[in-house]
Amino acid sequence: MLYEMAPMEGITNYLYRRIHRELFGGVDKYFTPFISPNANLTFTTKEQNEIDPSHNEGLWVVPQILANQAGYFCWAMEELRGRGYREVNFNLGCPSGTVTAKGKGAGFLSEPEKLDAFLDAVFSRAGDMKISIKTR
Repeated sequence: MLYEMAPMEGITNYLYRRIHRELFGGVDKYFTPFISPNANLTFTTKEQNEIDPSHNEGLWVVPQILANQAGYFCWAMEELRGRGYREVNFNLGCPSGTVTAKGKGAGFLSEPEKLDAFLDAVFSRAGDMKISIKTR
């Protein structure tokens, strides 16, 4: 059995993951709080800290991506691949009003044709990158 820790924004950052592992252990896989790529095609300082391989050394960490445009998702996926990640998670479940109002997270579920095209584009470019999907 694998134990996986879901993120809680503002709590389970990279420091929390490292300390949790050191003090308690028992978690096989940790998911990061979501990364939200946009037209700038850059990560914020907070996002950089979450995905910095040196901050996650010795942990199985899966970056979580929140996007509704395949190009932004794929850009982030490739950046993460370059940092050594081999698995990402697509956040399709965040129910927060500020997220769903932008058509992201659970808000993306109301556009099945757009979501289908998004998934086709993402999975056609994934190669050997594993992609899981978070829903509620």
